[in-house]
Amino acid sequence: MKRWKGLIVLTLFSFTLGITTVAANEMGIDDFSKTKVGDFPLWWSTYPFQGGKVKQVYKMKEEDGKRFISAFDNKDISLPIYKDFPWDLQKYPVLKWRWRATTLPKGAAENSRATNDSACGVYVPFGKTSGVALKYVWSSTLAVGNVWEKDPKEFFVIVKSSGAAKLNQWQEVSVNVLEEFKKHFGKNPSKNPSAVGIMTDGNAMHSASGCDYGDFRISGE
Repeated sequence: MKRWKGLIVLTLFSFTLGITTVAANEMGIDDFSKTKVGDFPLWWSTYPFQGGKVKQVYKMKEEDGKRFISAFDNKDISLPIYKDFPWDLQKYPVLKWRWRATTLPKGAAENSRATNDSACGVYVPFGKTSGVALKYVWSSTLAVGNVWEKDPKEFFVIVKSSGAAKLNQWQEVSVNVLEEFKKHFGKNPSKNPSAVGIMTDGNAMHSASGCDYGDFRISGE
């Protein structure tokens, strides 16, 4: 699995596109309304020169009038995509989304670099080049609540969903990013979040991996 560091500079200023107000104290990150079904999501980016690869993994789909990013990787592509989206963490400490694991990478476990694959992964980086980030995953094997400090004092992986019991079922996820940052890093963040990213990967285990993602929003609750 490759790092997100340096990626989000590619999408500077794109956060103004696709944003919607979903409630008085919430803001949508992307409603996908401008992306055609079957296409790669507009205003999302990846590493330089990797656009052709990520377009094989991430595509827009629609069900019951709702659009979402559908990801499936059975070629060990294992690349993240990001939307540049800086936001005021004090005003909007909570990040919410839906995800639905469709294929779990066999034997994967996010507590070792040798097995670190996830059907579903959502990143919150802090600053454009700092390397500091939180990652939330749907794990094949680890229990909900498991935390791995992948890069000391920089990068934490947190299990929010686990196993096959709810495979192919949408799950609502809500995380207080501000409180979790303070919990894991032991201090307040010096920078606000600078993007939201996703990654479906299976390259460590050489196993197919799949997830659907949608309804990304920030909240004051």
